[in-house]
Amino acid sequence: MPQCGVPARYAGAVKYAPAPTKDSGTSLGRAFAVLDLFTLAHPIVTVEYVTEALTYTRSTAYRYLRELAGAGLITQAAPGVYSLGPRIIELERLMALTDPLYRAGLDVLPQERQTNTALLLHNLYEDKVLCILKAGPDALECGGQRITIRRARGLPFPLFQGAASLAMLPWLSAHRIRQTYLQNPKSIARAGLGENWEQFRRSMVAVRRTGYATSHGTITPLISGVAVPILAPSGRLLGSLARTLPTEALDEAAEARHAEVLHGLARRIAEGCVNASAR
Repeated sequence: MPQCGVPARYAGAVKYAPAPTKDSGTSLGRAFAVLDLFTLAHPIVTVEYVTEALTYTRSTAYRYLRELAGAGLITQAAPGVYSLGPRIIELERLMALTDPLYRAGLDVLPQERQTNTALLLHNLYEDKVLCILKAGPDALECGGQRITIRRARGLPFPLFQGAASLAMLPWLSAHRIRQTYLQNPKSIARAGLGENWEQFRRSMVAVRRTGYATSHGTITPLISGVAVPILAPSGRLLGSLARTLPTEALDEAAEARHAEVLHGLARRIAEGCVNASAR
């Protein structure tokens, strides 16, 4: 039975679609909240689903869908059924050609020879860490297995999951670190970063003092990561750079060696990013 009046071929796509992560009281924010309903698992959104998930009236849902479609951000796949639109492809192309951090990473990372390891460049988007560039293989050899690297361009992760995320979090403002903890205490505890605020704060101080973060099997079993922050000369956080490799190839001495190399690459990326932004 189709749900919410969705054509049968689309019903499965929206049955378990999640609620958006964030809403806004502004008209623009409420329109953009519709975009949060689109996910990889649920690429189709209906008028009925928008009204239910966002508690909008039917006329409001239609208005926002019409405005988003007019901007090319979504497109009508069938009457009352929408998918992401062609403007997003256009914007992705523009980002690839103009984003200072991405362009700086593109100039630096492909020059590095990768043997059973990959380099991953990330930036911060709201409370998510977004991979914007990967240099190296899509899978690593580990214990006789080929294991796919789960980080790739466009994939977001929480601020406390994985080395690339943890390399950025300690360099945020004290207020933002505190808010991250208050909003995610259970997830942070599960990640082993502290059972309370004081333990979490000490974890962040330790990462900042060391200058790099590590994780083991957090994102992908048998795969570890070493990551460093990318900082502008002013100290402003630009992003993070991570190396992912088999856990079996990483001990404490190797962590420090990889971190030293990453810091050198991060400085070059920061310089390129700042120079590109100044043009």
